[in-house]
Amino acid sequence: MKVADPADLCPLCRTVLNDFDGNQPESMYPETVGNVRRYGFLTRIFLFLSIVGGGVSVVANYSTYDGVLWSVLTIAAILYFWAVIIHAIRHHVNVAAKILVQALCASALVVIVDLVFGYGGWSVNYVVPSFFILADLAVLVVILVNRLEWRNYVTYQLGIALLGFVPIILSLCGLIDRPLLTWIATAVASLTLIGITVFGEKTVGSELKRRFHF
Repeated sequence: MKVADPADLCPLCRTVLNDFDGNQPESMYPETVGNVRRYGFLTRIFLFLSIVGGGVSVVANYSTYDGVLWSVLTIAAILYFWAVIIHAIRHHVNVAAKILVQALCASALVVIVDLVFGYGGWSVNYVVPSFFILADLAVLVVILVNRLEWRNYVTYQLGIALLGFVPIILSLCGLIDRPLLTWIATAVASLTLIGITVFGEKTVGSELKRRFHF
C-alpha cells in the first residue's frame, strides 16, 4: 500500500513507512502544528488573565469591602466562561449535551448572583425554571429538526426533563414562594417524560443500557 503523504508512520497501523522510489511526496493535508501551538498559546494567555483577574477582584473586594462579596460573582463568571467555552468548542460533543451544560452552568451562575446581592429569591422563582423550560424545548426542537438522529439526543432530553422537577422540589422545601414558572417547568418535564416513554420506550432503554452499561 502506498501512502501519498510524507509521513514516517502509517496513519492506520502506526508502523514505520519505507521510501521505495526516493521521491518525497507533497503533503495532502494542511499544516496543523502551527494552529495547535497558536491556540495553545492563546489558551495560556486567557488562563493567565483569568487567574490574575480573579485574584485582583478578591484583593480589591477585600480592600473596599462594603458588605457585598462581588469578587465571588467575578470568579463565578470566569468559571462559567471557561466551562461554557471549553464545552462549546468541542466539535464531537452532542448538541443536546451542550444545551444541558449551558442550563446547569447558567442556573448556578444566577443563583450565585442572587446570593451575592442579598438573595431576593428571583433566581429560583423565575430564572432557573425558565432555563429548564427553554432547555427542554430547545432539545425538542433539535430532535424535530434531526428526527433521524433523535436517539442520540434522547438521553440528554431525559436528563433535562428530570432537572425540570428540581424547582418543584425547591418549592416543596419552601425555597420558592412564587411557583407559577415552577408549575410550568414541572408540566413541561412531565409531558417530556410521557412523550419519551410513549414514543421511544425501546430506544430509551437501549440507549441507557449502552451509555451506562447495565
